Amino acid sequence: MSRPARRAELFGKDGRTYKTLLGEQALRCNIGGSDVMRGQLSRVLDSFTLPGVTLGIVPSRARLHVFPGNSFGIFDGKRVEVGLFGESPTLTDEAQIRLYQKAFGLLERSAVYGEDAKALVRAKLAALGRPT
Repeated sequence: MSRPARRAELFGKDGRTYKTLLGEQALRCNIGGSDVMRGQLSRVLDSFTLPGVTLGIVPSRARLHVFPGNSFGIFDGKRVEVGLFGESPTLTDEAQIRLYQKAFGLLERSAVYGEDAKALVRAKLAALGRPT
């Protein structure tokens, strides 16, 4: 099972929370074709209802307070996993963790949530049209 799939099994368990941000651009990246995109966007829409999950979308025209850089995850404030094409580092140095926490906080300021975020996802789904 993949690392993200293992994490997904933890949503809502033991009071865990999961805050995530997606750039609107990620909603438009067509990797795998329209049918794959429909499935991915539907899953994003479903994610809004998962227990303990807060999902924000950073609109492509939002004012950014920090360069988004590479994807990363912060786990329990004790480690950061940086997503790269090659070997992905895990950071445990407190100063590095604080840096990523600050960056996440700045990115959160640019995001939309709730119905505004869902509307962005729905618009991308509608743009794909009906399955053939």
